[in-house]
Amino acid sequence: MAKEAPALNKWSVLILNTAVFLGIVGIPYTAMPVFFSGIIDELNLTLLQIGVIWGFFFLGMAFGSFLGGLAGDRFGLYKVIGILCFAVALTNGLRALSADYISLTISMSLCGFAIGAAIPNVNRTPGLYFPPDQLGMAVGITSSGFSLGAVLSTALGATFILPLAGSWRNVLFIYSALCAVLGIAWLCLMRGTGPNQNIANTETSEKRVPFHEALGVIFRSKDMWLILIMNVTLMGSFASIVGYLPTYLIDTGLPNNIGDPISSTLFLAGIAGALLIPLISDKIGRRKALISICAVIMGAGTCLLTISNTAFLWLLVPAIGFAYMGVVALCYTIILEMKEIGPAYGATALGLAVTSQNIGGFFLPIIGGSLAVRNIAWPFLFWAAAIFGAAICLFRVKETGGSRN
Repeated sequence: MAKEAPALNKWSVLILNTAVFLGIVGIPYTAMPVFFSGIIDELNLTLLQIGVIWGFFFLGMAFGSFLGGLAGDRFGLYKVIGILCFAVALTNGLRALSADYISLTISMSLCGFAIGAAIPNVNRTPGLYFPPDQLGMAVGITSSGFSLGAVLSTALGATFILPLAGSWRNVLFIYSALCAVLGIAWLCLMRGTGPNQNIANTETSEKRVPFHEALGVIFRSKDMWLILIMNVTLMGSFASIVGYLPTYLIDTGLPNNIGDPISSTLFLAGIAGALLIPLISDKIGRRKALISICAVIMGAGTCLLTISNTAFLWLLVPAIGFAYMGVVALCYTIILEMKEIGPAYGATALGLAVTSQNIGGFFLPIIGGSLAVRNIAWPFLFWAAAIFGAAICLFRVKETGGSRN
């Protein structure tokens, strides 16, 4: 009997993959910050405790992304992503059941673990279906799913869905149901779909790689170590900003119906950044230069948050989001383009990259929370300094685009 043709072509896979990233990463990742001000009152928490809770979310992501990446290379993306959709649904629901500081910290860690495990696997999928000249664009489209989900949760979560659902807990239950639906869709639609046979190294990418082999190859890469260090500070700073910005805007006197839409522009502009910056990078064959420009925009914008009025925030916040999502997409693209890594070890390498981001996401919010107790503007200055420091690591990374140096 002839082998059954793939169920989906590469563009259909990309659309489904992006939708999964939207639902099981973008929405649950950003669901909590818009509720933090209310949770502080309901559970009698402090800003420092919120910083710790948010930090433990990223600690869970750090472990989850590492183990999830290993699992994706070992067991395949079809099974792993499908299972993780339901894992995110379950652990996100546990957050809704939290009754105090300890239970919320634990449930945030578990949810972070599940979300972190999904990130490297979803971002690896384009490397199996798209050729090199379309890879940056495909990764960017996938990353835009995160931004779109984040826009929906930050702009609508507290101002629209919350009044309809009745409580922040019910909103989280709704998000869990969405994750479960996406899991069913992934397992049904991806059955029988295989990688693009026209891509070089497809045979290698389909190989089930032992853990020790993947780790051995990745840890010998100097460029990979530099990318990991850069991720700790740059990506960790952005994660801290995501968690702190809604509360900061309320503390400065902005009502929710203004502060939450401003916060959502961080991700709305991120959709454009995730699409346009990788597309430009593919056209000009440069990765490092664009990442450097984006890092400067992020660092400068973060500094200016401390002195900006409401009108300027409508321009400044989206500029940071635009630059950040471009950095994320290009960093993931560089990793997949490294000759020693490629698609074969892509999920493990991306898992380590996400782990490094979330190590920064664990420590930097806690430091920012302790600074906020003294002055609510100081965290932004600290995170801006960390972003500028991250850009220094980039100089010694080899160019992987069409114009290599």
